[in-house]
Amino acid sequence: MSPSDDKTEAAAFRDSIPALHLPTFTALQQLVDELVPDAEVSAKWGTLAYDLDGSLFALSASKKHVSLYILTVGLLAEYANDLEGIPQSKCVLRFSPSAEVPLETLRRVMADAVARKRAKHGDRAD
Repeated sequence: MSPSDDKTEAAAFRDSIPALHLPTFTALQQLVDELVPDAEVSAKWGTLAYDLDGSLFALSASKKHVSLYILTVGLLAEYANDLEGIPQSKCVLRFSPSAEVPLETLRRVMADAVARKRAKHGDRAD
């Protein structure tokens, strides 16, 4: 898929997000775009998926929350204290419309995920 196709697909996915969740979704999408501008972006499995030599992050929105998938095995457990109070499972953080999104904390956690991916598969940074 070409970069322009990626942007079109991402924009179409973003347009499907309920207005209630758009501020949170947009903030998280901007953070991911900032951290991995070279990621391949596609809409798959009901998410906006970001791949960098394999799955890295994904975003989705349901009726109740926005989900941020950090697909680095065990990473969320390592940051459990920093992420305390955020509803989560093994690789997913969930944000309700009224929840404050701790962008600086997420930036640290996600930058760690990116660094690990790049170290494992070689640096592809622009």
